Amino acid sequence: MAGTNPLLGPLTSPNHQRFLPLSDAYSPKLRRFAFQAFFELSFESSAVQEGTYAWVGGPTYETPAEGRFLRDAGADVVGMSTVPEVVVAKDEGMEVLVLTLVTNLVVIPPSYWSIKEEVQAEVRFLSPCSKLIIKIKQLAGKPIAPPPSQVVTHAEVLAVGQQRAQAMMKLVERVVERLY
Repeated sequence: MAGTNPLLGPLTSPNHQRFLPLSDAYSPKLRRFAFQAFFELSFESSAVQEGTYAWVGGPTYETPAEGRFLRDAGADVVGMSTVPEVVVAKDEGMEVLVLTLVTNLVVIPPSYWSIKEEVQAEVRFLSPCSKLIIKIKQLAGKPIAPPPSQVVTHAEVLAVGQQRAQAMMKLVERVVERLY
């Protein structure tokens, strides 16, 4: 969805297609190997999912609006890499398997915090005599408080990657063992 397609430009080989079909980009055989390895290692069933990977340009994490858009478009996982590598591997005639370690959730607050509505609530009441704005920090007797701010940090992403690295390495080793 974003970034530059790695196949732009002149063809690197006369054997390559100008318009590469990707509807069969991922190898069923390799996917089967991955699931067999996954179950052999006795990982929790919820630890692995099949889904749709959305590729976005980086180096930024998604805004809440982008997260909602991608979710509504059918994305299960969002990342800044993987797809260009898949495209090139497929262009070279390789069988492709993608294992993605999910390290963070896209921050999508349950509702939108409207600063306009907050300010309207603050200035809604005018003093009839002096026309001074009375700042009211309550609406219907309840304090108005913004939702807690959530931010994805790169440090958190790296930490989760470190925590799960050993499990991912074991999974990859088992898949590779099946190739030989």
